[in-house]
Amino acid sequence: MEVEYSDTYEGCFVCGRENPNGLRLEFSRDTEKKEVYTRWRPKEYMQGFKEVVHGGFITMVLDEVMAKVCLFDKKPAVTLRIEVRFIKPVRVDEEIIVRGRCVETRGRRLKLEAWCEDEAGEKRVEAGALFLEV
Repeated sequence: MEVEYSDTYEGCFVCGRENPNGLRLEFSRDTEKKEVYTRWRPKEYMQGFKEVVHGGFITMVLDEVMAKVCLFDKKPAVTLRIEVRFIKPVRVDEEIIVRGRCVETRGRRLKLEAWCEDEAGEKRVEAGALFLEV
């Protein structure tokens, strides 16, 4: 079952619909898998090397999907630490699925994981993060 999250800050660079320079990504939740996800097609201006998306953009979207996991669970939280592992390049204008989920909760601390995969399900980038509920 999918539920679209709409309680967002409209000026956010990643998800804000009123940010003229932003990505305007929409996030959904798969309640069976307990994951939040979005589809993203990086644009040419996001490249670090020719036709390869800059790791900073990828990290930002991974961080955002994990923040949305917290929000869908009604636990607004901020990132304390994030670690990213780049496995294979993400290409400009390639459809990417970004997924995230919570793996552990201890008090106000939430341990999350996220990853980018291509249409075939091959993992390109993965991340782990520690968030603090506010």
